[in-house]
Amino acid sequence: MRMLLAVAAASLAATAANAADDLSLNSRVSGDHWSIVTGETVSPNRDALSFELGWPGVGIGYIHGLSDRADVGLKFDLLYGLEGTSTTRIGMGLHVPLRIVASRRDKLSIELHVDPGVRFYGSKNDSGSDFVVGFPVGVVLGIQATPEFRIGAGFDLNMGVFATHGGYFEVAPLFGISAEYFVDKQLLVGLNTRFGPQFYSVGGDAEFSFRTQVVVGYRL
Repeated sequence: MRMLLAVAAASLAATAANAADDLSLNSRVSGDHWSIVTGETVSPNRDALSFELGWPGVGIGYIHGLSDRADVGLKFDLLYGLEGTSTTRIGMGLHVPLRIVASRRDKLSIELHVDPGVRFYGSKNDSGSDFVVGFPVGVVLGIQATPEFRIGAGFDLNMGVFATHGGYFEVAPLFGISAEYFVDKQLLVGLNTRFGPQFYSVGGDAEFSFRTQVVVGYRL
């Protein structure tokens, strides 16, 4: 009798443990997920702050979870590089990023994003100031490598219109990887990179474009 009770208790404990694991996995996948640059959105009705430092500048952002698959934010950039290039230029930018998870399965996610906004650059070498209207789009394949570590492979198509100096169009297809380590449920640190050519509708020359930034995220 005691043996039967012991077996039943062990079976019940194993079932409870498996259920807890399934619940924990489900919460990570759908109910309690978040990311800044590795292909996942902030959980519904949750908010997060982001800080990015590197090239082409310093960015501070706010993100609000709209649903289980979508969030929207506001981001301010202090730029010391001409965004999308390797040219030094002082400026600032304001963007309204929108992210949508198109697919989420097991440890994989596919996130689509659009980052409309404006940029302003001061005059350099008497060339005059520049005002740019940007509408970048992109996709990130996110992988939950471990419960604490995510990686992402991304493609961005940066597009913008220079409204000054006669007006011209820029486009840059960029590829790169990103990674995030979750220190705890509220804090993450990571790295985001993009590399590729940038083309202009005038001049005909391509320029090397890159973005490399350390990322810190804090969920409120």
